[in-house]
Amino acid sequence: MEKSKLMELIAKPEDEYHDFKEVWYDQHKKDELVKDIFSFVNTLHYEDCYLIIGVENTHHHIVGVENDNDNRLNTQKLTDFMHSLPIANDHVPKVIVESLNVDKHIVDVIVIKNTSDVPVYLSKSKHIKGTKHPIHAGQIFTRENENNTSIIGTAADYQVSLLWKKRFALDRPIKEQYKVKLSDISHWEYFEYASPKIQQFGFQYDLDPDYCMFLEDDDEPRIKLESFSLNQADPRIDWQDLILKFRDRIIDDVQIVSLDGGRFLTVVPRISSINKRAIGDDRLPYRYLLADSLDYDIEKLFFNIEKGITAPSNNQFQKLFQGIVIFKNEEQRRSIENDLSQKWDYVKSKCTPSAEEVKRTQSSLSMHFDKNDREMDMSNIKYLCQEIKTAKFINDKFKPLS
Repeated sequence: MEKSKLMELIAKPEDEYHDFKEVWYDQHKKDELVKDIFSFVNTLHYEDCYLIIGVENTHHHIVGVENDNDNRLNTQKLTDFMHSLPIANDHVPKVIVESLNVDKHIVDVIVIKNTSDVPVYLSKSKHIKGTKHPIHAGQIFTRENENNTSIIGTAADYQVSLLWKKRFALDRPIKEQYKVKLSDISHWEYFEYASPKIQQFGFQYDLDPDYCMFLEDDDEPRIKLESFSLNQADPRIDWQDLILKFRDRIIDDVQIVSLDGGRFLTVVPRISSINKRAIGDDRLPYRYLLADSLDYDIEKLFFNIEKGITAPSNNQFQKLFQGIVIFKNEEQRRSIENDLSQKWDYVKSKCTPSAEEVKRTQSSLSMHFDKNDREMDMSNIKYLCQEIKTAKFINDKFKPLS
């Protein structure tokens, strides 16, 4: 946490995002620690929350925790404590302890990460040694404004109902609900339906058939070769559209391709580039996906669905992702591109294909395309070789998803 963020929170009254504690929880208050963390986890918003320790909660005077070494916990010790509890479904909250120097004092902040795995509660009752109150199985703590559920109480029915809606994204737009359903891979199945009048192919969520994705041919005269197909035994690609529907409503349209002679499907990765500063045309293009995107959720479904024709072999998978970067999110992509743009000359020297590499690729492609096909154009092949080399360079140097 940045110091400016902490000072911003200290200037505000307590709410459902943050709370102040003058001192750390001693052994006799560990039940309160559990209650307070669970209360912040079980909130209806989608933001991280903060327990700020070392700040007096009436006037927000900073008193510090530097003399409280007997009770202070670091991230590992607090995480171990959380894992020692019989938390239902193993949905252990993720917590991080950060220490900041403020006004000659040390302030500790417990960052409670947002999660949709709510409500969080215990599967068995637990009376922590030295504490006054047991925490009962099924007892749910939550927070409204600046108020937590009482240590001897449990959340109201309407609060619990809203938490379950958060868990299944029923309080979110339909596209985000789709993401939740796509993560439940074991309940998706591939289908083929043929009759004299209609043919349909796609994927259906068997727990709720209102979620259905249909495969449709893309009849646009598109090129049959891309950088991410170069490493496959058969580099030719067939373009398709995946139409995501909820009942009769179209939610999204995702471009996909079948690769290696139709042996597996993949989402068409996005394209970006590393740019030389102040020179608009000098760039190194590459292909990528974002791990937090709907596209990547579909990709994971393709690769893990048990029944169907969509999953690649391990060899096909490895070859495909040599030429595609998987970033955690958009922020990471921009950060890495900015870093590489400042080392332009070095990066370009590593990502520019040699004449020999381009000729070797052209020779390999000649087994699948006629010499007059646009896929065999030397400038196009050089461009695709550069795309795949740039993606491989980023993967080797940063390993973005590790």
